Amino acid sequence: MPETITRIFDACQPFGYPLLACSIILVAAILYHLVDSGGGRVLRQLKHTLTRALENGSDPAPPLTDLCLKSSSPLAAVVLFVIQHRHDIDIEQQLEARLRMLVDSYRAGMATISMITNVSPMLGILGTAWGLVKIFGVFGAADAGPGVAMGISTALYTTIFGLAIAVPGIIATTCFERALEHHAAQLNHFFTDLLATFRK
Repeated sequence: MPETITRIFDACQPFGYPLLACSIILVAAILYHLVDSGGGRVLRQLKHTLTRALENGSDPAPPLTDLCLKSSSPLAAVVLFVIQHRHDIDIEQQLEARLRMLVDSYRAGMATISMITNVSPMLGILGTAWGLVKIFGVFGAADAGPGVAMGISTALYTTIFGLAIAVPGIIATTCFERALEHHAAQLNHFFTDLLATFRK
């Protein structure tokens, strides 16, 4: 098995190393996004605190402030801003701008994932074209027949390698975008409830 992988990797040269770098960067970007997009836990705590305060008929500002001061999350900073400026006339416009920035911060790593997903198949096709040019350069030789067939098979390895990198990237991008849409909807619902509470 290691010999087969080494043979395939050697067949992908000179595009094997760029494709290997793409695969490593893709894995790193996916892990970075998973680690950095941890706003869900904070949002659940905030919603629970708000619900409990409303059930008790008390002002939710003090417990929410205490919770936010203990957290270093960007979401906690937005909630603190809303609490401190809840009496401002243009609080909704200010909140909308901050929410856009907050949701954008949850896209950490996604631009890199999208770039690698687009670049790796192109590198694979470029590697295949490079290999075919070299193969057809010796096409006129008398004993070139078997070598050409084997060379074409070898040249296609770069396309396979590039597509093998792109497919997980497409899956990750789709899943992350869907999760982000869901999280953004939950944020909007939470802040709508929070502002409605302060206006009572």
